[in-house]
Amino acid sequence: MKILHWILITFFLTAITIGSDGTELQSLSVGKTLIGKNVLQAATITDSILIEQRAWFDFSKVGQKDEFYICIRGKSIAEGNVIFTITSHDKTTILREEFPSNLLIGYGLDGDQNSVKDREDYIKNRIKDFFGEKNLSYPAIKQDEVFDEDYSDKEIWNDIKSDQTAVGFFYLIGEEDGRNIAYSKKTKKVVMYFNCC
Repeated sequence: MKILHWILITFFLTAITIGSDGTELQSLSVGKTLIGKNVLQAATITDSILIEQRAWFDFSKVGQKDEFYICIRGKSIAEGNVIFTITSHDKTTILREEFPSNLLIGYGLDGDQNSVKDREDYIKNRIKDFFGEKNLSYPAIKQDEVFDEDYSDKEIWNDIKSDQTAVGFFYLIGEEDGRNIAYSKKTKKVVMYFNCC
């Protein structure tokens, strides 16, 4: 009986996170964050998910849906962190980016730049529209598009252009950091094939 009590106490004092492949990612304790395979972060009372959006697209493999996920985690929408991930159909994280939420504010803010409400409303709309159909391109690079060395790497460009099944996704960080990404079947990873204003 004493052994059972000891096992239960040990279990409740230590929380262990297990990945989808059955491996231990990291032991958790209150207030710590966890970044591991298929895990964004462990939320705390002062650092929780404030807004999130999900969408599913054929991206890394034709006919298979990958999950696109974006959230803002932190104390406020205007001063939090954006976490953007793409998880493939086989539950592998193929992209993970994190950046301050104020980088979702660009030239499009028509309201008062000093108003927290106006900034937060603008950021909420950016999250809502982040996975809009207009941000996808099929194929990622059309045959008549011309390479520009100022905004792309020739090897990556040729790789993605040669795959007419590659799907492109565009998103903007800040005012002029427009990113076009696609999944390279050759390198088996997400690549940025065009980066411009």
